[in-house]
Amino acid sequence: MESKKLARLNCLFEKAVENNAKLLEKRELDELYNEFINDGRDHNKSNTVVFPTGIRRTAS
Repeated sequence: MESKKLARLNCLFEKAVENNAKLLEKRELDELYNEFINDGRDHNKSNTVVFPTGIRRTAS
């Protein structure tokens, strides 16, 4: 992630913690945070979780 975006992410995060972030800033923070989290991840992998179809278990 670029250093400019990282600095902006930090600034918006601090505003949000202080409850001073406006709605547009909160949306920008969300987008930047998602970009930060996904930076360097392989985007070609499926997000689907496959559960086994075998034995069903119940809590007793």
